[in-house]
Amino acid sequence: MEVLYHQSQKLVLDIQGLLPHIERNIGKDAASIEQTIHGKLEEITSNIQRLDILVNKELPVRRREARFKVDQLKQDRLMLQNAIHLLQQKRIQREQEDAAREELLTQTFQPNNRETSLYIDHSLQHHTALNGIHRSLDDIWETGTAVLDGLRTQKSVFKKAHRRLLDVTSMLSLSNTVMKMIERRSTQDKYLFYGLAIITCIFILAAFWYFRN
Repeated sequence: MEVLYHQSQKLVLDIQGLLPHIERNIGKDAASIEQTIHGKLEEITSNIQRLDILVNKELPVRRREARFKVDQLKQDRLMLQNAIHLLQQKRIQREQEDAAREELLTQTFQPNNRETSLYIDHSLQHHTALNGIHRSLDDIWETGTAVLDGLRTQKSVFKKAHRRLLDVTSMLSLSNTVMKMIERRSTQDKYLFYGLAIITCIFILAAFWYFRN
């Protein structure tokens, strides 16, 4: 199980290293990087499914720690998925803006129509500024959403860990009570054995003296 967990952690680090390339690259390069990342995510998902099965086969002493590791791995996968979605949206929006800007710049106009050229330049600047504002607002919104999703997942993980800790504590308390009962019963049995042994010896001596006389 440890080997599979460390393999999954390495995949998480690999994806984190590829994330910056999603936004920087366009076209076929971006598609190739995204395909590589999705392949690694699918491998992580497959490993998590196998780890869920292996956790139940762990010894009770190690099961709680193993479950916590798997839950943490699930949280890492969710945060990676949110980050990938956010970067993809930013890249697509940038490509659309670049295409629109290129289309405006390649349009042909009459060379003597200076007012039209100034109007086009002003419209282009206004359009670019609006797109920048919209992009910033979208980034803030999507980042906030990703953070909230991560916090909700982390809260769920901590709740599960807290419940398991309470269960283990309750189990340990019950085990201590049982051990005390066993020790108390063992002491009582020891005293009972000694008492019966003494009574038996007295009875044998009394019978010996009785039959002798």
